[in-house]
Amino acid sequence: MAKKKATTSKYSTLHELLILKLQTLHDVEKELIKALPKMAKAATDPALKSAFSEHLEETKTHEARIDQALEHAGDTGKHKQKSEAIRGLIKDAQWCIKNVKEPRARDAILIAAAQYVEHYEMAGYGAARTWAEDMGHAEISDLLQLTLTEEGNANKKLTSLAEGGINENVASGMEEQIAL
Repeated sequence: MAKKKATTSKYSTLHELLILKLQTLHDVEKELIKALPKMAKAATDPALKSAFSEHLEETKTHEARIDQALEHAGDTGKHKQKSEAIRGLIKDAQWCIKNVKEPRARDAILIAAAQYVEHYEMAGYGAARTWAEDMGHAEISDLLQLTLTEEGNANKKLTSLAEGGINENVASGMEEQIAL
């Protein structure tokens, strides 16, 4: 009978989990910096294009804040933790861009895809902020709260765009097709 290898968890403290989460969030922001220009290019509504472009600039700031938070946490690594979840969400958005050809419908589905991402980010930032607070890392907590607030605002802006006419434009386009 083969001996089982003893396994020890690399992540056994809240501090180690915080660094893991920060590294993952760094990867998320890095991947979004690549994806947002493609989403802006695929959008046809000018306000949606603008929202994606503006969020790209915020995302660059988010990545820099994560670097600061990692430095405060004492991480000397090179942000190697990958987020397969963000890759899946981006892949879903790419599928939407490729397969939803009607411009009004594509704008609506891009909003939904972007909101999936915002909700994922808010969950990650919220957990990391809470852990930082629990450990008394006020600097890290404050940095994460800034980004969490901006992600929430981005989500609200997407909802406003959807409810402010983009979804209605898709619905009216459907009615036009039915009438034909």
